[in-house]
Amino acid sequence: MAAKINTFVSDGAAALNGAVQGFVALYPQLVYHEEHKVVHKFLHNRPFIQHCANGKLLAGGSGHEPAHAGYVGDGMLDAAVCGAVFASPNALQVETGLRLIESPGGILVIVKNYTGDKLNFTLAAERFRYAAGIAVRLVVVGDDVSIGRTRSALIGRRGLAGTVLIHKIAGAAAAAGLGLGEVADAAEFALCNMGTVGVGLDACDLPGNSHQSRLGPDEIEIGIGIHNEPGSRRVKPQPSLAVLVADMLSSILDISDTERNYLASVPQHGKHDVILLVNNLGGLSTLEIAAVTGEAIGQLRTKYQLKPSRVYAGTFLSALNGPGFSITVLSLPKSEGISSRIIEWLDAPTEAFGWTCSISTRSWEGPASVSTSVDSIHHRSEPESEQYAAPDIPCDPALFTGIVKSVHKSIAAAEPEITRMDTVIGDGDCGTTLLAGSTAVVSALEDGMIETASLGKGMMAVANVIARSMGGTSGALYAVFFTALASAICTPPGTHHGPASFSSLVEATNAALRNLEQVTAAREGDRTMMDALIPFARELSVSGRAGPVQGLDQAVEAADSGCKLTRNLPSKFGRSTYVSAEASGETVGGIPDPGAYGVVAIVSGIRDAFKAYNTSS
Repeated sequence: MAAKINTFVSDGAAALNGAVQGFVALYPQLVYHEEHKVVHKFLHNRPFIQHCANGKLLAGGSGHEPAHAGYVGDGMLDAAVCGAVFASPNALQVETGLRLIESPGGILVIVKNYTGDKLNFTLAAERFRYAAGIAVRLVVVGDDVSIGRTRSALIGRRGLAGTVLIHKIAGAAAAAGLGLGEVADAAEFALCNMGTVGVGLDACDLPGNSHQSRLGPDEIEIGIGIHNEPGSRRVKPQPSLAVLVADMLSSILDISDTERNYLASVPQHGKHDVILLVNNLGGLSTLEIAAVTGEAIGQLRTKYQLKPSRVYAGTFLSALNGPGFSITVLSLPKSEGISSRIIEWLDAPTEAFGWTCSISTRSWEGPASVSTSVDSIHHRSEPESEQYAAPDIPCDPALFTGIVKSVHKSIAAAEPEITRMDTVIGDGDCGTTLLAGSTAVVSALEDGMIETASLGKGMMAVANVIARSMGGTSGALYAVFFTALASAICTPPGTHHGPASFSSLVEATNAALRNLEQVTAAREGDRTMMDALIPFARELSVSGRAGPVQGLDQAVEAADSGCKLTRNLPSKFGRSTYVSAEASGETVGGIPDPGAYGVVAIVSGIRDAFKAYNTSS
């Protein structure tokens, strides 16, 4: 019998649009820019610069409701950009959000510490800063304490429910008149004194998918994240609530644990104000959350002699219907003047509906169900990627078209296996993200949006489609690589007087790889897509001298070998890092890295296209 599907919606994208439309209907202070999925404040049809000295924006994946749209409103955020479920929005979406809240005082961008978010936010911030001449400051939230310093050295701490406290502090500080630098400094001060740890009974249910249980009937996972990834360690048998909460508080407050003692100032009785936040990850009853809250308060008082100054409990940042919760402790030293102001900012009123602990008395006037176009908003415009000049480098349209369709066919065939692997060790979106990108490129090709007779213009168009259609970490990495590849191919006009040689394409591939290496620290041996991409480029530089077919054959073989080697490698990047993270050096069950597997699918499609073209010629 087929497993029961425990969701009422069958499609995550449709659920996202429906949810935001529902939010906008319920809360008239919100406006939804549907094309780029940006939720922002209703500004009474006046430029944003008349409302605030600086703006606050956050972007992130969906599935965390009420985060992040629920924190848009006076006293908190000015805009939130909605990615797909558990995936980062792409850089163009984020840039749209920045344009919508353009302010001469600058914009603070709050980013949870995930690779896709940081890549897309940084790219968007740089593009916007260059085009608009407006200061942008990024605050990267990393409050997870479940992974020790040694294990997380390369990627840092994940952003969890403590992010919501940063929204509140930054929003109220800006509303109080602080400048961009002061607001960012206050947020970063709070971050240095904050820790969060999560626990779960099982995986959550993705829209339209049957439930996939990963724990035994008497197991729990400590150190879970907010993207359905497994925890850092499993505990069996399931402990009592008192024992569990004691374990979690110890992870945050135990000064003897040098791996996890992240708080810059460990709270002491009479010397600190302690803020406690108990967050429902989506699937627990109000009764359970109240019981957890009571247990946490009791243990803080009896074991640590700490009486919380403020306690918040409820669903603040969820993982769909995740059956779990997290505990956040913010320790504010009374000797620091900023601490008392942070408490004032936490108490300040806001109209953001997700902050259930605050009541607003201000009423809004007028409907705000449909946003105006980005182009109609007062801001400096920047040309779209399609308008960027690219030289005419002649190429055979049949070969260009053949490569695009062959890569799509190869990805479509590999997607089920990539998704299966990524579901086991990650959040399951690697295969679907790749397929979405290749499908979008094929559609653009069939719609005549890609000039197949010009390698320069054609590759620039492909890069632009990828940047628009692929979200998450892998989407950002591919967007960076293909943009750099197109740039390397498009040398200054006038230097090409005929078709590009295969050797020049090999050089462009190496240039794109070098560019990608500037935005990620991942290299061979780190269990990422680089384990296939680097060997491919290296072998192509050598074997490519014998011609496209032989060179690609050997380069694909090198990529495949690199991918297979990842079966025995521990994770150092991405969400699979947190699988069995307590066992230092432990691998992930002999499963190849899904990202590397995807690279093999892409380069195999390119090779097959060259073989077919060579045979037909």
